[in-house]
Amino acid sequence: MANLSAYRTIVTLAAIVVIIAGLKYAAPLIVPFMLSAFISLLLSPLLHWLIKKGIPSPLAFFIVIILVFLLFVSVTGLITSHMADLFEHAESWQVTITENLKQVIFQLQKVGIDIDQELFFSMLQPQKLFTFTLSIIKNASLLLSNSFLIFFTVVFMLIESFSIKRKIRYLEKSGSPGLAHRIESFTVKLNHYFTLKAFTSLLTGLWIVAVLYMFDVPYPLLWGLGGFILNFIPVIGSIIAAIPPVLIALATSGFGDALWIGGWFLVINTVIGNLLEPKIMGRGLEISELVVFLSLVFWGWVFGKIGMLLAVPLTMVVKFAFETSESTRWIAVLLSDSAKNKK
Repeated sequence: MANLSAYRTIVTLAAIVVIIAGLKYAAPLIVPFMLSAFISLLLSPLLHWLIKKGIPSPLAFFIVIILVFLLFVSVTGLITSHMADLFEHAESWQVTITENLKQVIFQLQKVGIDIDQELFFSMLQPQKLFTFTLSIIKNASLLLSNSFLIFFTVVFMLIESFSIKRKIRYLEKSGSPGLAHRIESFTVKLNHYFTLKAFTSLLTGLWIVAVLYMFDVPYPLLWGLGGFILNFIPVIGSIIAAIPPVLIALATSGFGDALWIGGWFLVINTVIGNLLEPKIMGRGLEISELVVFLSLVFWGWVFGKIGMLLAVPLTMVVKFAFETSESTRWIAVLLSDSAKNKK
């Protein structure tokens, strides 16, 4: 009996390794569909809200599709219009960033604060930070190449949302008791997370745009869009969002404005990330903070930057899958924020 149990464990672990390897290998194909599901989950509450308000289903669907189309066109236009100009100035801005930092070090040395320039630049590496900034824009532009595929996938996923409940009820009648209730509970949690996260991300993006307009930093709408998207990445998303505008401010306006903008980002992240989000989102995800951080690393390794963006919902899906079976429910408990009864 013990040998049989050990054999099952080994087979299960081997299957998990094979599945993970397959997901990583198929990432270029899977990522656009994951992103489509992400957008569909953001839009699904709006679609069903319009229907509840008495708008006929076809008309509500048409309104949402027009909104999706305008969203894709606007984002594509925003990124492409700024991308060429950004790369045109990239080399000169890198030089300016280095020169401005050297001036700051020189001023500090004049007041008696001695800083080793070589050590400072080897630790900070501003040119690598700026290259990282450009890589974020490049990755966003690569995603735009799949924009039509993502758009049509979103359309069909929204169409499917009208009939999915009937299919689940059929499966429940066919021998899966309680399936509809579990899926509905999980969907409510996921929609709750996406809706509130989208709201706080929108506030973050608008606040960033206002601050950057105030300091006359180039491409404020682009960095505001980046702040909106990156706010979905837990732990490090807000830090990544701050890097491009701070570096651009350092290149175009000097160290003083860059310091002010960095301070504003700290205020934005403190108010929205540490005060507003915990208050309105509560503890509905039931995932421990350690698991959230580890999921960020794991899904980022498997699916790249999109995996980091979707780390929390992907972990929620995995946790839900483990909860559906008695033999794997203990794994769901380990992923949870507390050892509550999952039955």
